[in-house]
Amino acid sequence: MTDNYTDYAVATGEFIQEWLDDHRMTAAELARRTGFSRKHISMVLAGAPVSPDFANRLELVTRVPAERWLALEGQYRADLERLGLEQRLAEDDSLLETFLPSLKVLRKLGVIQGTRRNPGRLMVELMSFFQVGSPEALVPRNLVPNAAFLKSTTLDAVTASLATWLRLAQIRAAEEPPVVAFDRSVLISSLPDVRRLSRKLADDPTAFVTRLGEAGVRVVLLEEIPGCRAYGATFWDEHGPVIVLSARGKQDGALWFTLFHEIGHVLLHPNCVFVEGSDSDLATAAQEEEANNFAANWLIPAEYAAEAATLRSKAAVVAFAERLEVSPGVIMQHLHHHGYWRHQNGRDLYVKLAILEAD
Repeated sequence: MTDNYTDYAVATGEFIQEWLDDHRMTAAELARRTGFSRKHISMVLAGAPVSPDFANRLELVTRVPAERWLALEGQYRADLERLGLEQRLAEDDSLLETFLPSLKVLRKLGVIQGTRRNPGRLMVELMSFFQVGSPEALVPRNLVPNAAFLKSTTLDAVTASLATWLRLAQIRAAEEPPVVAFDRSVLISSLPDVRRLSRKLADDPTAFVTRLGEAGVRVVLLEEIPGCRAYGATFWDEHGPVIVLSARGKQDGALWFTLFHEIGHVLLHPNCVFVEGSDSDLATAAQEEEANNFAANWLIPAEYAAEAATLRSKAAVVAFAERLEVSPGVIMQHLHHHGYWRHQNGRDLYVKLAILEAD
């Protein structure tokens, strides 16, 4: 919507006057040729609406199609409405405060162009981004795709950032529909391969995205927006499941646990929306526990869990990870999460993430 943005509206009469000037014709002569009164012509030149009847007669005189004159008229009226809306929205721009972290990211991405110097335009652009027609619609239940579990009608900076992050993910997923339809059985059969790809993250950061795509699961890598505090999310659109991963935590152990956690939601809780790590988790405690158990059992199967707790050296962690065909970071995530190791120990075994930038 920003490509043809103007902060003014040009009446159709100005274009008619320009044509008259170019062809050295007076308003009185135009009145004579169209059969309309001189008063009517003067009113149109001053900004009165151009009717279809007048546009048709104007076409005969000017040889400019009536559709063109009516299109100019339609654009003028739309611009007047938009500018009036912007003026009304500018009178109370308090809602923009909650979106400040989001606005910086959206401007960086070129999604919006307005600034706080023109709050009305900025509000219109924000409403267009979320596809809502009023500021009253900028509440979480309307902004999060298919958010069946988000009940709050208040909008603070955290939920605003979360909603923006999910909307960006929704747009990116729509831009790249799956190459194949979602297939649950194919997804299940791909999990051992996806798990092994944790060892290749540094060499091929998006290999797991491609592998999951073969099952019809789209993965969107999207840096979190300040304030949203989300590790990952799962939602469904008309094409199937979408998993969103952020770089929160900045290390591969959290990434792999989050990925398998979200895969768990896809398989165990189809057609639901979940956001992990946010203050507004879109899940019940039971569903979260099920997804956690799914991820834990896939990354470190139950028969190895007791042995994992006995690891005491980095060399032992590396050897154990090699046996399980996962990255050392996966093992360290388990050890740190359960408190078997202090968090400052073994951190050099993680692969640092620098692949999820919003650019």
